[in-house]
Amino acid sequence: MKKSLLALALVGVFAVSCGEKKTENKEVQNTDAATEQTTEVAEQKELTHTLEWTAFKTPKKVGVKGSFTDIQLIDAKSDAATLAEGLKDAKFVVNTASVSTNDAGRDEKLKGEFFAKMVGNINGFFGEFKDGKVKVSLTMNGVTKEKEFTYTEEGTAIKINGSIDIVADFTAKEAFDSLHQACKDLHEGKTWSDVEIAVTISK
Repeated sequence: MKKSLLALALVGVFAVSCGEKKTENKEVQNTDAATEQTTEVAEQKELTHTLEWTAFKTPKKVGVKGSFTDIQLIDAKSDAATLAEGLKDAKFVVNTASVSTNDAGRDEKLKGEFFAKMVGNINGFFGEFKDGKVKVSLTMNGVTKEKEFTYTEEGTAIKINGSIDIVADFTAKEAFDSLHQACKDLHEGKTWSDVEIAVTISK
């Protein structure tokens, strides 16, 4: 994403044999070089982001954590006055095939018995961040739902938390039932449909 400034090409116009003007030429070069360095540093700023989900199993509602290794954050304005302002209207795309729980067997079940039974990936966009709350438009299984999440700003990071219901919000009963049957014994006969979401975005 680095871009080089081409202003140095103009320096040749001012080059003459006079010693006094050679000094002026040197100052122009130094100024342009400093500008180039400043511009490159500014353009290097990128937002980093992570998403962690927690699903639940067994009658005691034991949590199982996971994440996705392929998430795109689009149209976020890293140069905005605050991170919250820069994230308003920013879009995201989550590749569900990149689900990861640090358990290869579980990951394969989630891919084959759950996400493969749904339509497309997960995508959406953020609304306005105000008074600790933000509305998030989520599309999952071909269904779009607006959910209200909470957020906190901590230094150069913003943390967003909320929850969704796989069945009630996104009519994904077929996928939910498929996963429940595949994990019925391990889940002691109980799989919960609510999932907690925790997102961290930082500069």
